[in-house]
Amino acid sequence: MKLYILAFDHRSSFSSLFKNKNEIKKAKQIIFSSFLKVFNEYKHKENLALLIDEEYGEKVIKEAKQNNIKICLPIEKSGKNILELEYKDLNEIKKINPDYVKILIRYNPLNIEANKKQISVLKKINDFCLKNNFKILLELLVPPEKEDLLLTKNYDEDLRFQKTKQAIIEIKDHIKVDLWKLEGFKKNEWKEITKLINSKIVFLGRGAEKEKVKEWLIESKNIKNIIGFAIGRTIFLEPIKEYSKKLLNKEKTIQKIAENFKYFIDLADK
Repeated sequence: MKLYILAFDHRSSFSSLFKNKNEIKKAKQIIFSSFLKVFNEYKHKENLALLIDEEYGEKVIKEAKQNNIKICLPIEKSGKNILELEYKDLNEIKKINPDYVKILIRYNPLNIEANKKQISVLKKINDFCLKNNFKILLELLVPPEKEDLLLTKNYDEDLRFQKTKQAIIEIKDHIKVDLWKLEGFKKNEWKEITKLINSKIVFLGRGAEKEKVKEWLIESKNIKNIIGFAIGRTIFLEPIKEYSKKLLNKEKTIQKIAENFKYFIDLADK
């Protein structure tokens, strides 16, 4: 099993690029057109999936379903440091019936009180998904706290790996995760992480430069349980910015995003 996810469920960041909802919806439709361009030419269509929000991507979701494309649906509010749900009634998810219910959580083990609140939300999601037979995609970000930055100038290299392991240990007893979406690590670090996780894993791009994401992809290859990636801004952001400034027309924007997506698929398939 492989899974290559084009992630464009961003909401708050899109509102800083475009003036109104209709412009954001058009931008997401362009990204979807890029996905379709790759999807229609790719041999193993079952390996491709979308991570797309309902707020701006309702039309995309409908079209994707008509093409039997896997859908990952975010259910958290965008841009929040502490996990809050976008859907007041989780039963609303049923009308979309996604392949994966996606939750993003920012979880540094130092934040004990905040994490208690977040765990309670995870338990609620877990109960709902188990009852309704939905798969869970958990995106775990482990950002530094002030205390971490006092210890090191290079949090990514010195602390993020150990803190991520601790976060996984604290979270996994409370929620059945079918697919973990994690930040990139070195090969030896991945091997330790996969000892903690029995389910599948994809790595995320974190909006990093293409070369950095390429490095993460290479480090993640041929590691047990790592089945692919969920990359977004590294693939679409620069072309979409150029489009928003009218430096690229729609067709060229679609082409550039498609080329970026295919670049990572080809690298993963090697």
